[in-house]
Amino acid sequence: MLAMFVNLDERWHDEFRDWLQEDMFAARLNIGFHACASFDIIPGSEGAGGDPQQFMTVYEMANVGGLYGEPYQGLRGVRDPRDAAFHERFQDADRYTLSWTGPEVAGGEPGFAPTVYVDRFDVPPEDAQAFNIWFVTEYLPACDEIEGLLRVRRYAAIEGAPSAYLFHEFGGPGVLTNESWHELRNADAWAAERINPGRSAAYTRVISAVL
Repeated sequence: MLAMFVNLDERWHDEFRDWLQEDMFAARLNIGFHACASFDIIPGSEGAGGDPQQFMTVYEMANVGGLYGEPYQGLRGVRDPRDAAFHERFQDADRYTLSWTGPEVAGGEPGFAPTVYVDRFDVPPEDAQAFNIWFVTEYLPACDEIEGLLRVRRYAAIEGAPSAYLFHEFGGPGVLTNESWHELRNADAWAAERINPGRSAAYTRVISAVL
C-alpha cells in the first residue's frame, strides 16, 4: 500500500478531488494498481498521540516491488503542471510506502471500505515480541468479533514514520461508537503495548476507484 496524509487550504479542496480522480487514480489503475481511494478525517476521532492530517489518500498494489520499479517510478519522475502544483500546495505531508506483514482479519469487497480507522505508531525493539504476541493472539481475534468491522490489515513502513501502520475497515461510521470497539481500543494491553501512539484517526471515503 502507498499512503499519503496531507493538509490543504480550503480553496483547493474541490480541485484536489478532481485531480485525484481524473489524473492520479486513472494513471495508476492503468499500470496495475488494484484500488485507489481518498478520505476525509472524521472530526473528533483523533487519538491522543498527535494531530492527524485532514486528508488521506491510499493506493493498493499486488506487492511492494511495484512501487519501486517501472512504470510507477516513471509516473513520479515526470510530473505535469497540475501534478507539480498540488504537491507544492500540500501541507504537513506524510508519505508511506507500506509492506503487508499479516496476519489479518479478511472480509469485505475489493477496494477500500467506506470508513477506516488508521493507527500510525512505533514499538520499541525491546517490546516488539510482546506486542506481536498480543496483536496476533488477542487484538485480531477481538476485531474479528466486532460486527461491522470488515477487515484489519497490518503494514510495516519501508518509507515513512512511524514504522507500524494498522488499517481497520468498516461498513460505516456507526461501528466507531460500538461498545466492543471502545472496549478493545481502551484495553490496558493496547495502551501498554503501543508505547508511542503516533497519529490515529478515523476517515470517511469520498472518492474511490477499483481495477
